[in-house]
Amino acid sequence: GLDIDVTPERHWQEEQRADRAIVFGINSIALEMRTPNEQIAAYVQQHPDKMIGFMSIDPNHPDALDELERSFSDLGLRGIKMSPVYQHYHPSDEKAARVHARAEELGLPILTHSAYQGMANTPMEWANPLLYDPVARNFPNLKIIVAHIGLPWFADAMVITRKHRNVFTDVSGLHTKPWWLYQALALFVEAGSPEKVLFGSDLPFSTIDGTINALTHVNDTITGTGLPKIPATLIEEIIHRESLELLGLS
Repeated sequence: GLDIDVTPERHWQEEQRADRAIVFGINSIALEMRTPNEQIAAYVQQHPDKMIGFMSIDPNHPDALDELERSFSDLGLRGIKMSPVYQHYHPSDEKAARVHARAEELGLPILTHSAYQGMANTPMEWANPLLYDPVARNFPNLKIIVAHIGLPWFADAMVITRKHRNVFTDVSGLHTKPWWLYQALALFVEAGSPEKVLFGSDLPFSTIDGTINALTHVNDTITGTGLPKIPATLIEEIIHRESLELLGLS
């Protein structure tokens, strides 16, 4: 199985470097993962000046919309973590569309794992970021973050974020993959859309410092080659970008 257990104490210690941090768990019937949204809300309430809580909604759950309403109205959570890969659904499935529609109405951004996942029973046919093209067309005011720069479908992540005003991506999860991180950022630089790349640490798999270190050393992997360097200014922009403002969370 996948060990994604993080204590509030560890999370708080790791996030000291950040001005603000988004925190969430994963609820998945298919993978038998459960992080009560109350638990996230209680943690956020302890640190309201730093933490922003996202609910996790599994579209396959019969009470998905009720849980969304409760997590928003009663718990004060301000975004949604959901993923076809973890929760086993097509992004354009009607069950997902109901969640997307309500999220758009409430102004709740969606963070989705649109990327490779190593567990054998995760459906890779629903992992590609391009599957969110119809979602972004149907819900043009829904803010969507396709996580991990679509690893390894970086070009597809670039295409969909460049095409849609409200679709973004993040660098989380690429801290141990310098060649992939370089390729991903190079695509966004060449496409002229690097402003769509947000910072993300991907705790517990990485830390803020680990991700910053990977970004600042991203050109090490091309030393001695003729490949174009990622501009240092872009690295600084990613690290310091006003992501919350872009997502309507500031």
